[in-house]
Amino acid sequence: MCASRTTCLRCVSRVRSTVPPTYKSAFRVGAGARPVAWFSSTAPGASHQTPSSSSTSQPPFPQEAPASSKRQPRRTKDADAAVSLFNDVVQKNEATARGGSPARPIARQHSAPAVLGEWEIAAKMKELETMNVETLDRLRLFQNEIWPHVKELRGRIPKHLYVSTTTFLAQTCDAVAQQGLTGISVALSKMLAIIGKWDLHMRNQLVLSLCHTLISRKHTSAERNALVDELLDMWRHTSQLRRMSQLHVERLTFVLPTKEEIVEDIEKCSASSTRQNESAGLKSSNMTPTTKALASIFTQYRLEQAGELVPGLLTTLAVLSDPRLAREASQIKAAPLLDLVALALQHQPADAAHVDGIFSRKIEFPPSKLADLRSYVLPQWPRAQDMVLRTDAAWREGSIPSQGPSRSSSEASHLSVFNKQLRSAYRSRNTGAVVSIWQDLKACLAQNRDIAREMREDPDFFDYWIFVWCAVRRPTMLQATLDLMREVGIQPTVRSYTNMMYGWKICKDADRIEALWNKLVQSGLRLDVFIWTERISGLIEAGRPQSGIQALAEMQSLWKKAVASRGSIESAARVAVQPSTEVVNAALKGLIVLDRRAANEVLVWAGRQGIEPNVRTYNVLLRESLRNNVAEDVQGLLKAMKNRGIEIDSATFTILLEGLLGSLEHASAAEQVHVARQILGDIEAAGLKANHETYGKMLYAVSGLANGGANEALAAVQDHMTAAGLSITPHMVTILIERVISRDPLPPDAGAAVRAILKEHGLSDVAQGDQTLWERVMSAHAVTGDVASAMAVFDDLARAGRPVTSLPCLTDLLKALLASADPKAAQDARHVVGVVLHHRLEGAAADDSSDRDARYWKHHFWFLARENGLVDWRQVPVTVAAKLRE
Repeated sequence: MCASRTTCLRCVSRVRSTVPPTYKSAFRVGAGARPVAWFSSTAPGASHQTPSSSSTSQPPFPQEAPASSKRQPRRTKDADAAVSLFNDVVQKNEATARGGSPARPIARQHSAPAVLGEWEIAAKMKELETMNVETLDRLRLFQNEIWPHVKELRGRIPKHLYVSTTTFLAQTCDAVAQQGLTGISVALSKMLAIIGKWDLHMRNQLVLSLCHTLISRKHTSAERNALVDELLDMWRHTSQLRRMSQLHVERLTFVLPTKEEIVEDIEKCSASSTRQNESAGLKSSNMTPTTKALASIFTQYRLEQAGELVPGLLTTLAVLSDPRLAREASQIKAAPLLDLVALALQHQPADAAHVDGIFSRKIEFPPSKLADLRSYVLPQWPRAQDMVLRTDAAWREGSIPSQGPSRSSSEASHLSVFNKQLRSAYRSRNTGAVVSIWQDLKACLAQNRDIAREMREDPDFFDYWIFVWCAVRRPTMLQATLDLMREVGIQPTVRSYTNMMYGWKICKDADRIEALWNKLVQSGLRLDVFIWTERISGLIEAGRPQSGIQALAEMQSLWKKAVASRGSIESAARVAVQPSTEVVNAALKGLIVLDRRAANEVLVWAGRQGIEPNVRTYNVLLRESLRNNVAEDVQGLLKAMKNRGIEIDSATFTILLEGLLGSLEHASAAEQVHVARQILGDIEAAGLKANHETYGKMLYAVSGLANGGANEALAAVQDHMTAAGLSITPHMVTILIERVISRDPLPPDAGAAVRAILKEHGLSDVAQGDQTLWERVMSAHAVTGDVASAMAVFDDLARAGRPVTSLPCLTDLLKALLASADPKAAQDARHVVGVVLHHRLEGAAADDSSDRDARYWKHHFWFLARENGLVDWRQVPVTVAAKLRE
């Protein structure tokens, strides 16, 4: 990350409206001494450090947490007792350790690499976007530096990270198709699946790319075999998608329906084409019977979704039937898939006209390459049909019954829908909705007991329920969840109990945290570092710092005893848990707000134990220093980070930026410019190069000041960025446009200002920039009264297949149309509502979602549409109509 290491605060302190900090360190040794010495090497326990730690000139943790110049809150008896108890426990434990038999020296602890938070991940994603590297190198960087952290957030990934990650992976798929890259298709598909991106057009794109590479380039025999194997692996992985039974299965294998199920689906399609069209939605009505038959192979998807795989499937058949490209051994490997294709084509034959029609449809693939594939598949199709339908074909010796029941897809989608609804209800703090979702889950389980099997294959499904019931104080429902787990054959795990503690930490129920811990200890269950961390931080944040500190000391004591008795760290790890930096950080985060003196004691103690600080440790201390207006502390912390080689991350820069520029609310333009230039100058002085993320944050922070900040300050940031050779990004342009229309009152020349910004940065078409930018541009045109330009942007985005989805922006457009005196405005308003409605219903069908979350339909946009008679009720399904009329 390219971010600031040090930031000068002297210039900021001069323009602060508050009184300069009066804090003086108790550790100054004379009038000329420097501020607080943040690290100490003379701690009482230093003699018990390992040679590596005792010889280090800077012990690990800061000696002092930030003190405040403001009046400190009155210390409670519990807070004083917490410090005394901590000292008593630690001193007693260390005395015991000194009096006992000497243990093998313990090496300085090196904590595992910390899992990045969402801000850090977002910063890395932004930096990756700006790198001028090849696609494979970019993907390798993503896999090594970002993906492990995104994967950790699976199931709770914030929307902005989900969007940026899926956008990156989708763009990589496009690059693979454009450049004909190989060897990464399955990895891309797996990453998309892990974060819940099931779109089959991307898999079809990857399949077509592999096929095009096979037919258009010369390869050695080994290279051809590897490409065909990759192609078959793509089909294996695609067959495993959206099947809960395959969630934790690493091995690629075909998981397909039985022949009976395929025949049943084909007969249903043939029996009533009209009824099938109605149930399949907008897309399936245009599907031929042959396409439906081939799509029915992938029963975990709706027909119109699975239909997106048919072009890739037909091309794969052509490749496998071509002896120049594929051997009989490859056909045998594909036998499970070929067996079902043969069955589908026996019931619904595919002639050359059908194949030509498939390739005439809109397919997301480079047009020139798609034309190549079409020219290859059409003459090859008779041979492909013969390979599939011939009863004595060599591949049939590899035909085996398909694995696993295919109908698990419906249950899998049920669980995912319930999980999505639960998370949404909890985020909105709607306990009533949570209870209702639970009742729906119980009813669904009662109607279909096969869901119990899916629950057993996904035991983590219940862990989030456990957390929610604890967080919203519903012990009765928690017990009901545990009872249901027992009923379906699932035992709570340590992770389940960790979620319990996390929930009780949210609602600050320390009694239940302690009670659960005591039961777990008595049970003899092996406890991990995560549940220890939740216990310690939960007790502190629930208002019991005394108990939390005691738990931390207990954790270290048990670890030392285990090392002393077992003789090695490896053996000790089997019976105890070693305190890590993250455990200390979790304690520090809650403790520093309640009692800085106790936080100081914990930091000094951690240093004596050889526990290294990391950037998160300093972020906690920096935030507290800025909150309390202690400039000297911030300077000392930044210097300590630099001396220890701890690089500032995006979160650190955000903390500094918000703390510094946030104090300039009423500063003059000259003062804002001075501070902005000083921050950028300090970044350069530290030997670092500001990146797009840095400049974007500065623009956002300045524009967030009173009345949008000073024009001079924004110009100073942009001029500095231009001088550094960086161009402005769509995100930055969005910030500038939103700044214009957020002023109150709206300037009379706001519309001209928006157009000037777009012209200045060469943005004249929706093909430039990104979706967010143009949605905000549309909104800005509407707000400033330029309805014609707003409609032009709306229509351009719709024609580009990227219709506007932001309801606030759409509301701005609809309000402007309703207020317009133009006779055409009413027709345009109906058009806008129709496009949005169609896109929403089409998206819901593609996602296989019942869309039970009624909040979308309760947005003010739909209220305006309904009240002004803009909804064409003939387009609206009954269930959606009921929500719109509520």
